[in-house]
Amino acid sequence: MENLHPAQEIILNIVSQIQKHHDFINYMNSNSQKIKQGQWIQQYFKNEPNLPITHNTIRVVELQNEYIPIKQHFHHILVHKQNVPNLCGYHATFNLVQCVQSIKYRIPPLFYDIAAFWTYVRRTQDFLRLYRNKYQLDSTTWPWRDSDIESGDFERTYLKSCLHAKPLFKTTFQNEIVQDVKYLVTNDTIFFQYGNVINGYNERVALQKKFDQFKDFKPSKNEELIQTYMLGVTNHWISFLAYKCVLGTQFIVMDSRNRDFFLWNQQQIRDFLQQDQLERPNRGQKPLNQFYLDLYEQGMKDLQQIITLLISWITGQTKLESYVSNQKIRVFLNPLIELLEVSQDEYLKLKFTNENAANLYQILALWSDQYRITVSEYIGNAIDISQINKNLFLKSIELAQSALEFQTKNGLWNQQKQSPLHSIIKCLKIINQSI
Repeated sequence: MENLHPAQEIILNIVSQIQKHHDFINYMNSNSQKIKQGQWIQQYFKNEPNLPITHNTIRVVELQNEYIPIKQHFHHILVHKQNVPNLCGYHATFNLVQCVQSIKYRIPPLFYDIAAFWTYVRRTQDFLRLYRNKYQLDSTTWPWRDSDIESGDFERTYLKSCLHAKPLFKTTFQNEIVQDVKYLVTNDTIFFQYGNVINGYNERVALQKKFDQFKDFKPSKNEELIQTYMLGVTNHWISFLAYKCVLGTQFIVMDSRNRDFFLWNQQQIRDFLQQDQLERPNRGQKPLNQFYLDLYEQGMKDLQQIITLLISWITGQTKLESYVSNQKIRVFLNPLIELLEVSQDEYLKLKFTNENAANLYQILALWSDQYRITVSEYIGNAIDISQINKNLFLKSIELAQSALEFQTKNGLWNQQKQSPLHSIIKCLKIINQSI
């Protein structure tokens, strides 16, 4: 396998592992129909043809959009499917460990070895109890009660503890020389919810350094780079691996839900969730209420977006802080557009007139009162603002200035004290200097 691309090598190892353990495989769902010997597997989605297992095991997804103008692709490796709702964190960490070890040690990953997975879960839970006791964490409160560790979600605190002290994690994610090849290995966590990166500023700075490291790294036959990312996305954990060697660059995504939805539009996501609702009783599950339906829809959209963004950041096509900055500016611009009850295009064309001045003033006064602190906190954070956001921002200054003139002309504010409009315009103008 010396001349194979790393992703191909992993796939062939997976196929070997599947054939060895075919009696235990059910990585699609509990209703999957398998022909004997595990050579053919019914796809998760209806109306998809039966394909050889090598084709079912990996999906190649091409991406090209506003964040990735230069086309990229990643390999979506299907793994042992998650059947217990709150185990996604265990699946994600297990898959990441298996993938890294497969690359470093040239061994078959145990993605489909159910016994290996459940042994990993139990040993990790045992470790968490030992960690709790060693560091004298409160065993009577969440998340360190026995019931939390044994039956709860894989919390962020657990991941941090494992990365800090669990031997399997420390050895897997360390730099190591194997058969005269030096593997540089990094491990990071990104939290992404409702289109926003939740990591703090210092974490984002550290992440950008990792992205730059990958982009600038020059692999050789004696030195390769593996970057791993745990992605906490809305209500789900998945794992992402970026690998650079002399044979090329490879991005690998592993998601215990095994859904092939990375290029779906919003309607396709909703159609899938609606169909899934109808099928849940057949699987012995209750239909989801509207809150969880909305959460799952948002989670799928967030997952699509973070994979796109991560590949864009790693390849240097965009910057993490630029994305964060453009998201933050929308925190106060979007509410203004919503209060005005107009489309984005209508907002950009909006003007104060004699007919609408009083109404627009009321809306701008309300917006400035509610968001002047948010705007003030944005000062110093404008980085690589997109053209559309610049246009939206400049329109907000124009409208706020017109509202202030209307307020002054009609004596609608005590002149001894600055109004919220005064305050927000002052902040907007300071921000504009950096845009």
